[in-house]
Amino acid sequence: MLDAFPIYHWFHNGNSYSGAEDGMRYVIVPGKKPDPADESGKKKIESLTAYVWPGPWSIEHTAEEKIQSREFEGNQQGLDEAVAWFHEMYTGQAERWANIPSILDCEPDR
Repeated sequence: MLDAFPIYHWFHNGNSYSGAEDGMRYVIVPGKKPDPADESGKKKIESLTAYVWPGPWSIEHTAEEKIQSREFEGNQQGLDEAVAWFHEMYTGQAERWANIPSILDCEPDR
């Protein structure tokens, strides 16, 4: 459901969150990357990477060219922006998420 996400603390603790809305599958994955303000490269900042892809398979079994992703800041505002991006992807590509075959009627892409 695109209207029920955990608060940022869930991701701060290293947890991913995935779901589906009709034929659109999605996941938000927390990560850490080098802080561009730290010249030593030792300091890390939190980030979130959001992915969407068409079902019926998991992301691991979907061709890479069918997966779209975007990176966001690792904070509550970044999470809110990721959720807004999911909404944009869902409404802006409605045809893409329609008529997804059953998992029983197709083979994984990879």
